Amino acid sequence: MNVPLPTSLEDLAVEMTRHGWEVSWQRDHGTARVEGSRRGGAAVMATARYTLEKGWVTRFYVIESVVDGGTDWLRVRRSGLVQFIATDRLPADARRWIVRDSKCRCRKHSQATQWRALHLLAGIQLDRLNSMGTEQERRVYRCRHDARRWHLTSQDERTPSPWQGAAAAL
Repeated sequence: MNVPLPTSLEDLAVEMTRHGWEVSWQRDHGTARVEGSRRGGAAVMATARYTLEKGWVTRFYVIESVVDGGTDWLRVRRSGLVQFIATDRLPADARRWIVRDSKCRCRKHSQATQWRALHLLAGIQLDRLNSMGTEQERRVYRCRHDARRWHLTSQDERTPSPWQGAAAAL
């Protein structure tokens, strides 16, 4: 029996929740993004952007957990994303494109997911306890140029974040 693919970001969020993913949203004028994350660093993302020429353009991304060797985001088709949400694995015959380029121009070291950034932050903070470092990274934040990148900073938060949703669980 063929199960129909979810047709909207809301449907994808329902699927993520049903399969135990931590779901987060961001909605702005003309753009929307839904993400799911799991312990171990696995993540899924669907983005939608409205253009006058094409209408709504939707893209789908997955990144495997650290244990499974995931280091880069993979752009996939909707069917591959739905399969990954359900099983944490892409089908062997699923089309995928490695996304190595980034819109990030911050010249800072970055992590691919919030979970990986928080994991690195926890390690740095533990190391600093031993060395009594003066500047200490305090938080992670999403790169404003590329939704697939997260940075660490020692600065307090200056403005409220537009990001809505659950923080990645360590």
